[in-house]
Amino acid sequence: MVDLETDPHVDMLLKHFGVTESDTPVVAFGATLLLRNPSNRQLADAIGIRQPLESRVYDLVVVGGGPAGLAAAVYGASEGLRTVVLEGTAPGGQAGSSMRIENYLGFPTGVTGSELAGRAILQANKFGAHLSIPTPVNRLMFESAYAVVHMMEVRP
Repeated sequence: MVDLETDPHVDMLLKHFGVTESDTPVVAFGATLLLRNPSNRQLADAIGIRQPLESRVYDLVVVGGGPAGLAAAVYGASEGLRTVVLEGTAPGGQAGSSMRIENYLGFPTGVTGSELAGRAILQANKFGAHLSIPTPVNRLMFESAYAVVHMMEVRP
Protein backbone atom coordinates (compact mmCIF):
# COMPACT_ATOMS: atom_id res chain seq x y z
CA MET A 1 0.00 0.00 0.00
CA VAL A 2 1.30 3.41 -0.96
CA ASP A 3 0.15 6.61 0.72
CA LEU A 4 -0.25 9.35 -1.87
CA GLU A 5 0.35 12.07 0.68
CA THR A 6 3.51 10.74 2.33
CA ASP A 7 5.37 8.50 -0.13
CA PRO A 8 8.14 10.49 -1.88
CA HIS A 9 8.09 8.15 -4.90
CA VAL A 10 4.35 8.33 -5.56
CA ASP A 11 4.65 10.46 -8.72
CA MET A 12 7.07 7.97 -10.30
CA LEU A 13 4.81 5.06 -9.37
CA LEU A 14 1.68 6.71 -10.79
CA LYS A 15 3.52 7.50 -14.04
CA HIS A 16 4.69 3.88 -14.28
CA PHE A 17 1.08 2.70 -14.32
CA GLY A 18 -0.15 5.64 -16.40
CA VAL A 19 -2.59 6.87 -13.78
CA THR A 20 -3.31 10.17 -12.07
CA GLU A 21 -4.33 10.92 -8.50
CA SER A 22 -7.95 11.12 -9.64
CA ASP A 23 -7.71 7.46 -10.76
CA THR A 24 -6.87 6.37 -7.21
CA PRO A 25 -7.23 4.15 -5.43
CA VAL A 26 -5.72 1.70 -7.86
CA VAL A 27 -5.19 -2.01 -7.41
CA ALA A 28 -2.06 -3.47 -8.98
CA PHE A 29 -0.47 -6.88 -8.92
CA GLY A 30 3.21 -6.87 -9.79
CA ALA A 31 3.61 -4.62 -12.82
CA THR A 32 0.01 -5.08 -13.97
CA LEU A 33 -2.70 -2.53 -13.22
CA LEU A 34 -5.90 -4.34 -12.37
CA LEU A 35 -8.41 -1.68 -11.35
CA ARG A 36 -8.75 2.10 -11.22
CA ASN A 37 -10.93 3.53 -8.45
CA PRO A 38 -12.98 0.33 -8.11
CA SER A 39 -16.23 0.00 -6.18
CA ASN A 40 -16.25 -2.46 -3.29
CA ARG A 41 -18.13 -4.95 -5.45
CA GLN A 42 -15.68 -4.63 -8.37
CA LEU A 43 -12.77 -5.19 -6.02
CA ALA A 44 -14.43 -8.18 -4.32
CA ASP A 45 -15.23 -9.72 -7.72
CA ALA A 46 -11.70 -9.12 -9.03
CA ILE A 47 -9.96 -10.78 -6.10
CA GLY A 48 -12.51 -13.58 -5.84
CA ILE A 49 -13.93 -13.03 -2.36
CA ARG A 50 -17.54 -12.20 -3.24
CA GLN A 51 -20.00 -15.04 -2.78
CA PRO A 52 -23.13 -14.29 -4.80
CA LEU A 53 -26.37 -14.60 -2.89
CA GLU A 54 -28.14 -17.90 -3.51
CA SER A 55 -31.86 -17.91 -4.23
CA ARG A 56 -33.07 -19.97 -1.27
CA VAL A 57 -34.81 -19.69 2.07
CA TYR A 58 -32.50 -19.05 5.02
CA ASP A 59 -33.31 -19.72 8.66
CA LEU A 60 -31.29 -16.69 9.76
CA VAL A 61 -30.54 -13.56 7.74
CA VAL A 62 -28.05 -11.23 9.39
CA VAL A 63 -27.94 -7.73 7.95
CA GLY A 64 -24.57 -6.21 8.79
CA GLY A 65 -21.22 -7.96 8.98
CA GLY A 66 -19.71 -6.11 11.93
CA PRO A 67 -18.64 -7.93 15.10
CA ALA A 68 -22.23 -8.40 16.30
CA GLY A 69 -23.44 -9.64 12.90
CA LEU A 70 -20.53 -12.06 12.55
CA ALA A 71 -21.12 -13.32 16.10
CA ALA A 72 -24.79 -13.91 15.26
CA ALA A 73 -23.72 -15.85 12.16
CA VAL A 74 -21.35 -18.03 14.18
CA TYR A 75 -23.99 -18.79 16.82
CA GLY A 76 -26.77 -19.42 14.29
CA ALA A 77 -24.73 -21.57 11.92
CA SER A 78 -23.17 -23.54 14.79
CA GLU A 79 -26.71 -24.52 15.84
CA GLY A 80 -27.48 -25.80 12.35
CA LEU A 81 -29.43 -22.82 11.03
CA ARG A 82 -29.04 -21.98 7.34
CA THR A 83 -27.39 -18.61 7.87
CA VAL A 84 -26.50 -15.76 5.54
CA VAL A 85 -24.71 -12.49 6.35
CA LEU A 86 -25.40 -9.51 4.10
CA GLU A 87 -22.83 -6.72 4.45
CA GLY A 88 -22.73 -3.67 2.20
CA THR A 89 -19.14 -2.58 2.62
CA ALA A 90 -16.54 -4.95 4.01
CA PRO A 91 -16.13 -7.86 6.44
CA GLY A 92 -16.08 -6.59 10.00
CA GLY A 93 -18.11 -3.50 9.17
CA GLN A 94 -16.68 -0.26 10.50
CA ALA A 95 -14.79 -2.13 13.23
CA GLY A 96 -12.93 -4.09 10.54
CA SER A 97 -10.89 -1.02 9.66
CA SER A 98 -9.97 -0.12 13.26
CA MET A 99 -6.28 -0.10 14.05
CA ARG A 100 -6.84 -1.28 17.61
CA ILE A 101 -9.87 -2.53 19.52
CA GLU A 102 -9.19 -2.85 23.23
CA ASN A 103 -12.69 -3.18 24.67
CA TYR A 104 -13.76 -6.42 22.97
CA LEU A 105 -14.43 -9.49 25.09
CA GLY A 106 -11.60 -12.02 24.99
CA PHE A 107 -8.88 -9.64 23.81
CA PRO A 108 -7.55 -7.90 26.94
CA THR A 109 -4.47 -6.57 25.15
CA GLY A 110 -6.43 -5.49 22.09
CA VAL A 111 -6.75 -6.71 18.53
CA THR A 112 -6.90 -5.01 15.14
CA GLY A 113 -10.27 -4.80 13.48
CA SER A 114 -9.08 -6.89 10.55
CA GLU A 115 -7.80 -9.63 12.90
CA LEU A 116 -11.11 -9.69 14.76
CA ALA A 117 -13.09 -9.80 11.52
CA GLY A 118 -10.81 -12.46 10.04
CA ARG A 119 -11.21 -14.75 13.03
CA ALA A 120 -14.98 -14.29 13.07
CA ILE A 121 -15.25 -14.99 9.33
CA LEU A 122 -13.16 -18.13 9.74
CA GLN A 123 -15.51 -19.35 12.48
CA ALA A 124 -18.66 -18.44 10.53
CA ASN A 125 -17.35 -20.30 7.47
CA LYS A 126 -16.40 -23.29 9.63
CA PHE A 127 -20.04 -23.69 10.64
CA GLY A 128 -21.38 -23.15 7.12
CA ALA A 129 -22.62 -19.56 7.24
CA HIS A 130 -22.81 -17.89 3.83
CA LEU A 131 -21.26 -14.41 3.71
CA SER A 132 -22.30 -12.19 0.83
CA ILE A 133 -20.04 -9.14 0.80
CA PRO A 134 -20.55 -6.55 -0.56
CA THR A 135 -24.33 -6.91 -0.68
CA PRO A 136 -26.16 -3.73 0.32
CA VAL A 137 -29.71 -4.45 1.49
CA ASN A 138 -32.62 -2.22 0.52
CA ARG A 139 -35.53 -4.21 1.91
CA LEU A 140 -36.45 -7.52 3.52
CA MET A 141 -39.96 -8.97 3.39
CA PHE A 142 -41.22 -11.69 5.71
CA GLU A 143 -44.11 -14.12 5.59
CA SER A 144 -46.00 -15.87 8.39
CA ALA A 145 -45.34 -15.81 12.11
CA TYR A 146 -42.07 -17.66 11.52
CA ALA A 147 -40.43 -14.62 9.93
CA VAL A 148 -39.08 -16.61 6.98
CA VAL A 149 -37.45 -14.32 4.45
CA HIS A 150 -39.67 -14.23 1.39
CA MET A 151 -37.80 -11.75 -0.76
CA MET A 152 -34.51 -9.97 -0.56
CA GLU A 153 -33.96 -7.03 -2.82
CA VAL A 154 -30.34 -6.01 -3.22
CA ARG A 155 -28.74 -3.26 -5.23
CA PRO A 156 -26.39 -4.38 -8.00
